[in-house]
Amino acid sequence: MEKDIIIPISDDIIAINEKLGGSVINPGAVDFIIARIDAKTPKRDYNRQIATIAAILWFEIIHGHPFIDGNKRTATGVMQLFLKKNGFKLNTTLGGLVYISLKIANNEISYPELIDWIHQRLENEDIH
Repeated sequence: MEKDIIIPISDDIIAINEKLGGSVINPGAVDFIIARIDAKTPKRDYNRQIATIAAILWFEIIHGHPFIDGNKRTATGVMQLFLKKNGFKLNTTLGGLVYISLKIANNEISYPELIDWIHQRLENEDIH
């Protein structure tokens, strides 16, 4: 039996941005991202669902630009928090995260490519 997937709420996303010194321009955009997860997440392989939701969070926060500043950092932090809450982490370096964030921002990576990139690097996190 698969576990329920824990999805961050809008307040979690806004709190991460506030910790980075930012503030919200468009709170509706944050709510839309959460709604999009339910609409666009296929019910299939659990790890693939996790990768898909992580990709939506990362991609949509960067492209939706709901914050005055720190959208890429917020998106990366939210994606990592989502993975951690669901018992996963990415096998990549900080440089790898920055590189992919820039590729997302510059439209150099598609959703399917991002989902594959995340899925290939998903690791179960050792919860102590």
